[in-house]
Amino acid sequence: MDRLVSPAFAPEALAHIFSIKPLLGHSTSISHILTDSRSLIQPEATLFFAIRTESGDGHQYIEALYSAGVRSFVVERLTGQESTRYPGANWYVVPSSITALQQLARAHRERFSRLEALGITGSNGKTIVKELLYQLLATRYTTVRSPRSYNSQIGVPLSVLSITEEDELGLFEAGISRTGEMVALEPVIQPKYGVFTSLGSAHQEGFSSLEEKLEEKLLLFRHSETLFYSLDDALVREAMQRCFPDRKHITWSRRDPKATLYISECVTRLEQSELSITYAGRDYQLTIPFADQAYLEDVYCCLAVVSALAPELLLESSAWRSLTSISMRLEVKDGLQGNTLIDDAYSCDLQSLSIALDFLRRRSSATSSRPVLLLSDIEGSGRRDADLYAEVAELLRGYGIAEIFAVGPHLSASQSLFEGMHIHFFASTEELLASSLLRGLHDSCILIKGARSFALDEVYRRLSSREHQTVLDIDLSAVVHNLNLYRSLLPAHHPLICMIKADGYGTGAFELARTLQEHRVEYLAVAVADEGRELRDRGIRTHIMIMNPELSVAETLFSHHLEPEVYSFELLEGLAERARLAGLSAFPIHIKVDSGMHRLGFAPSELSAVGSYLREHPELRVSSVFSHLASADEPELRAFTEGQAKAFLTATELLSEALGYQPKRHLLNTAGIERFPEYALDMARLGIGLYGISPTNYPGIEPIARLSTVILQTRELPAGEAVGYGCRGLTTRPSRIAVIPIGYADGFSRRLSRGAYSVLVHGHLCPTIGNVCMDACMIDITDVPEARSGDPVLIFGGEERPLTALAEACDTIPYEILTGLSGRIQRRYWRE
Repeated sequence: MDRLVSPAFAPEALAHIFSIKPLLGHSTSISHILTDSRSLIQPEATLFFAIRTESGDGHQYIEALYSAGVRSFVVERLTGQESTRYPGANWYVVPSSITALQQLARAHRERFSRLEALGITGSNGKTIVKELLYQLLATRYTTVRSPRSYNSQIGVPLSVLSITEEDELGLFEAGISRTGEMVALEPVIQPKYGVFTSLGSAHQEGFSSLEEKLEEKLLLFRHSETLFYSLDDALVREAMQRCFPDRKHITWSRRDPKATLYISECVTRLEQSELSITYAGRDYQLTIPFADQAYLEDVYCCLAVVSALAPELLLESSAWRSLTSISMRLEVKDGLQGNTLIDDAYSCDLQSLSIALDFLRRRSSATSSRPVLLLSDIEGSGRRDADLYAEVAELLRGYGIAEIFAVGPHLSASQSLFEGMHIHFFASTEELLASSLLRGLHDSCILIKGARSFALDEVYRRLSSREHQTVLDIDLSAVVHNLNLYRSLLPAHHPLICMIKADGYGTGAFELARTLQEHRVEYLAVAVADEGRELRDRGIRTHIMIMNPELSVAETLFSHHLEPEVYSFELLEGLAERARLAGLSAFPIHIKVDSGMHRLGFAPSELSAVGSYLREHPELRVSSVFSHLASADEPELRAFTEGQAKAFLTATELLSEALGYQPKRHLLNTAGIERFPEYALDMARLGIGLYGISPTNYPGIEPIARLSTVILQTRELPAGEAVGYGCRGLTTRPSRIAVIPIGYADGFSRRLSRGAYSVLVHGHLCPTIGNVCMDACMIDITDVPEARSGDPVLIFGGEERPLTALAEACDTIPYEILTGLSGRIQRRYWRE
């Protein structure tokens, strides 16, 4: 992430902050902090922190950043050869780049002693509480906050570095995953107010007990003056009172009238709740536009904070009634005319705009499409328009936006600040929708970024390619999490081949390919040449392996730089001849060895002959040799797997000896990575684990897919009524039946008929009734009286209704469920 810092830091000041003697090659001050090489904006004024994590090492991007113009680096290691290789650079060699980033953020925080900070921690609800507080308190204070969920050892300092002279209040969340982390974050935030949301089991794996995690989190409040927490959690209450007996305690409770803020009643009706609360001896009635219990708990926390910082808001019922739910995800989907849409039309401020623009640039550059922005006025910044929109214009120039649609009176009044940019101004969203300019957008990557009051979601719908109410949501953040988890199980910087065949196991190969390319995966693999060609045509540049090539597609392989698996002499000889006729040399291929699965591949005994043939045919060159494990996920077949590995290694020695060079070797699939890391060799192949399914139930894998639909219609039926084709469903009691728009043509199998599977409605399992139809099916919602037409229905997703449950109901495997989902189901992609 690139973070703009003001005022800038001089090189000598940085050396003082890090307590080191730097190697200085220039005197330019630093105004941009960079931790991700892909987010570079202003190279000459950028300080890059080369951070090492379990999934990567920033030091490997120094050469590319130097070539791009960066001349200031914080590193953990530097050789004399490196320092002379990059003349004119400033080097700050530190024991830990993360610690140095925190030191810089602390120094920046101390520039603004008048700013009062809230430090928000807890197991759940941190981001929701922070965002709701921002909606409420930004009307009273010029407020800065952590962007999205920036609450880590890296995210917190990046958040604090965004403080400016205008800010009066800071809302910063802090999360930890192990002991020793919070003590580093507290001096960065320096919270006057400490907010504890809740205590739960999230991230428990880094702590020996719940009590240890609580004690560690409370270190954030070591110097806080006022503490906010719930009296209803005995563990939190006792710890707060024991650790901080001399602080001001402001509490909330649903049970104890002695709490500072007492919620005496909560009545939920449809999508809102009516609260009766007591604060400072006075009763208040408020309506909240949420019915979800988790959201209500977060609102109680916000009520306590607001009662102390802006009690007059308790009298402004409209402030609470107008609260909006928090979208912490960027949504990506296909649009009309070859466009890709990125939806962030729910909030608009400088911090979130910078993050969204970074996402837009990565998405558009991955496919060489035009980056286009639809932007509304920024509301509630507390800054003069001239200053605010001058900074917005600088940001847009830095990200190289090709075309901009600006909506709102403040942007329109600031037109002179955007000179030289391809920008259209509209006074309102209605004026934009009436414009013919939107129809001219094609083959672009379009970010829709706006405050909720501008209703830019209507523009999003106008540009969308489809609106089928049955939707497969793909969490790209979970994809990246799983990628990094499997990387952490392998040696550092170990190359990975990610399997995205069958249209990314049904989730959409193109968006997966863009995400994986962005995260520098070395190889992608698909089944057939057509899949690879489509990815190339849409701008994917990463190496692509074709796992099931045919000789008839040789020209496609050559022209689109697709690297085939070769598993037989017939295919080998045919490719060599086609390559000779095309005038090629050293075209990359991948030799498949049958080490015991007996599907495709050369027998080990054939490898010497393969090598000898290739020595005589320089048209082809072996990039890798590999085999596939048949039973790596079966503990009782460990000996068989080890036998396969031994046979494979022997075969690769024969091949290398005959070739006269050593190709890369790879054997491990997902289960192999989990159970046999000792056979990592030179590369590994990641398949189903990337999609959130562990063959061995390895901990920490996150599901990426969520299939949902809506209720189309409900009806009341007496007992004894037949439902569906063939009268195969029968009501056994007076029942409420709902129709949902998903059937076997969508991939919802007929095997799920007549109660074989239950979907989730308002948290209740509702079984199918009658036979599944082609385009719809019926479910029994008798036990969910609040269910109405239009309500969401979860088919599978997350811990609530895992994909494996649907697979088990069909007596199959998750692969078949995902790959069987129809193309008419709308795919929608998210990034946290």
